[in-house]
Amino acid sequence: MNFIFRILIIGISSFYLSESFPWWSIIIVPFVLSIIIEDNFFSHFLSSFIGTGVAWLFLMLNIDFETQSILSNKIIPILEIKSVNILIISISIIGGIISGLSSITGLSLRNIFIKKKNKREYRF
Repeated sequence: MNFIFRILIIGISSFYLSESFPWWSIIIVPFVLSIIIEDNFFSHFLSSFIGTGVAWLFLMLNIDFETQSILSNKIIPILEIKSVNILIISISIIGGIISGLSSITGLSLRNIFIKKKNKREYRF
């Protein structure tokens, strides 16, 4: 349940923060959520990657549709990419990786300052 909750929160916040703030604002929400919610590293990375990747995919498709691919067609020759689709997918993957790494950083910070309690195993 926490996994889906984190995907929704990170995805929605990444979509709306990217419209009005700089691109690096996507690292704030996964970082804070990782400090608050405890889970394993892979789960945090994956939820941040999926949430931000999908949000940026829709954001880039929206920008590309609104500008009628004018900006994309100017960026493609600079980066030497073959099509607009590859550009949009690669931007989404880069955003997802950045968000996932910020989530891992937040969880690592949590593990440094908050010590885990030893769980006793009762054996009969």
